Amino acid sequence: MRQSALGSDNHNILPVFSEMKGRSGKTGAIALVPAEGVNIWVVDIVKIALQGAFCEDVSVIALPEGEWPRAMLEEKGQVRASGLIKQLEPLRLAFDRVLGVVSTGLSHPGVNHVFGLTEPETRVSVMSLCHLGRRGEALIKMARRASKTAIHELGHSYGLRHCGDHKCVMFFSFNLSDTDYKESRFCKKCGEELSLLKSGAYDRKEV
Repeated sequence: MRQSALGSDNHNILPVFSEMKGRSGKTGAIALVPAEGVNIWVVDIVKIALQGAFCEDVSVIALPEGEWPRAMLEEKGQVRASGLIKQLEPLRLAFDRVLGVVSTGLSHPGVNHVFGLTEPETRVSVMSLCHLGRRGEALIKMARRASKTAIHELGHSYGLRHCGDHKCVMFFSFNLSDTDYKESRFCKKCGEELSLLKSGAYDRKEV
């Protein structure tokens, strides 16, 4: 096991984005940050889906080799999702929201694995492709699931909670069947709430 290549205080990541701050740091901009080894075609599909769902600029940020945050490995070869979120926080200097995409499994206390995790107060999310595909399936199926997962996690970053509508993208997926069944869009209620949250009408954090 080894610590993040960035170190525990994250100072090394800041210079990487110093030039980017003036060029891309507009309110509402979303940084989509794939880790090394993540399929770039899937990332492109996710980017298009995010732009359509939130009507915001989405920039795909490829970190220089070796600069991707690496949290401590845990059992089953998974990494702690909250640890990756903490290490991605410096990107908020340049972007309003950050979504990291990894191929490694993500862990969270109390569950075997998570598809993704968001800390609304930091507006930083992380998601994994590890459990979004089955052997022999077409890559497009993983891309569709990844798009729904990405929209779901960023929905939390705006303040949306889980929805009881099984078709809504904010429905909590217990398994891939749930993800496949729901759509990559917000139900009417969540869509209206998102509009209010984006306008600053009120602020509500996920619990």
